Order: sequence, then structure tokens, then C-alpha cells
Amino acid sequence: MFISFEGIEGSGKSTQIELLESSLKDLGHDVKKLREPGTTVLGERIREIFLEDTDETIDPITEAFLLYASRKHLDQNILRESLDKGCIVIADRYADATKAYQCFGKGLSIDFINYVHESSELLTPDLTFYMDISAEKSKDRISEREMDRMESEPLEFFEKVRQGYLKIAEKNPHRVVCLDANKSIEELKKEIINKTLEKINASLE
Repeated sequence: MFISFEGIEGSGKSTQIELLESSLKDLGHDVKKLREPGTTVLGERIREIFLEDTDETIDPITEAFLLYASRKHLDQNILRESLDKGCIVIADRYADATKAYQCFGKGLSIDFINYVHESSELLTPDLTFYMDISAEKSKDRISEREMDRMESEPLEFFEKVRQGYLKIAEKNPHRVVCLDANKSIEELKKEIINKTLEKINASLE
């Protein structure tokens, strides 16, 4: 089973990923955790390049190609192999992030990204948790840490990304679970593990 977590910065993805991983392991499941871009040696190098602060202009097409290079390499070297071994794979971001950030946030064509994704023969998550918070809350939560290139984008950008995620969730109700990330950590943990177990049990029927 392939699970992804999505959301703008400060939404609490990392915390809930750790909690879900721990809960599933306690129930006896093998779990593989990934981050996008990253995880592989090549992916981590791409991540550094992608997030590095620079005065150079970086076109959203350039960003998309970097992301898909990392994504294809991850798919080829870790993702499919882990799924074939029966692991539950949990990814911190996946293809929805490219649509939300590069398409809705920066104006790149969704048709183009769909073409790249399909041509790359990549998987789609079985279940996606979208952690929803406002752009204002996002900026407030990350204000005290050193920000990378993407985190330094203006408030208006994050609002576009958020609206993009909401549209993706609306179009994919069978896959995307939209969560109110303003809830307590414990409340979100319960919702996430319940939805995950529900999906796992459905797949076994």
C-alpha cells in the first residue's frame, strides 16, 4: 500500500508521518518512509539543488524536471521494490505536490505534468492525506526557522498552492482525505490511523 502526505509548509505532515509509521509498526506492518524530493542518493542531491537559495531565475518547468528526475529514480530504486516486498510505503509529498506548487502556484500546465507523469510510468498513491491550513497559519508556523527557497515564497503563492490542493482533493475524493490541520496532534493521529486501517482492510476483502 502506497500512502502520501501533502500540505503547505507548517501543516504538520512530518509529525503525523512519524506517528503513523510508529502506529503501523506497532500493529506488525513493515513500513518504508520516503521524502520527495530525496531519499535516494541522487534524490537528496536534487533536493539540495531544488531548495538552495539563489539569485538565479528558476522556471517552474525546470523545477518540475528536477522533481520528476528524483521521482522516477525513487520509483525505480526504492518505491516499487518496497511495495513488492509487502511494505506500506509512506511518502512525504509526491506528484500532487508538483501540481499544487508548480501548476496552481506558478502557472505550469497541468496537462503537461499529467503527460510527464504518465510518460514516466509512475504509480499513484492508494491513499493521500492532505493537511489543510491557511497560508497565514503556514507563514506563522515557519516564521522562526531558517527558510529554504520554497518556504521564502510570498503569502499569495501559498494561498494559490492551498487552493490547488483543495481542488486536487475535490477531484479525487476516492483517494485524498482532506484533514483540518488546526486540530490537535492526537485528533489528527486518530483520524489518520483509522482511515489507513479502513483502506488496508478494504484492500484485503
